[in-house]
Amino acid sequence: MVKNEKELLEAIKHEHHITKEITDTLIELDQLPSTGTQVFLNDLVVELYKRVVDVNDDITVDIFADKVISPAEFTKWVEDNFTEYSANLFKKSVE
Repeated sequence: MVKNEKELLEAIKHEHHITKEITDTLIELDQLPSTGTQVFLNDLVVELYKRVVDVNDDITVDIFADKVISPAEFTKWVEDNFTEYSANLFKKSVE
């Protein structure tokens, strides 16, 4: 279980195995109405995106079934699982 924001941030930045629990926590954060939370969430999702699409970073993500993910596939996951606001914020951040 993810206990706090610092633990979540550390997992996104440094863990080599991103569990479904971590990605579920990101999706749960998206439901909170705070603008500050949305900015924090976007930073986390962008960081995860950078790590997932970097072929030199040895990272596995449970929800992607340990396969190599393209930027388009990751973006599609964000579009399918996050609010329109968060998805648009993410896409602007990675353009």
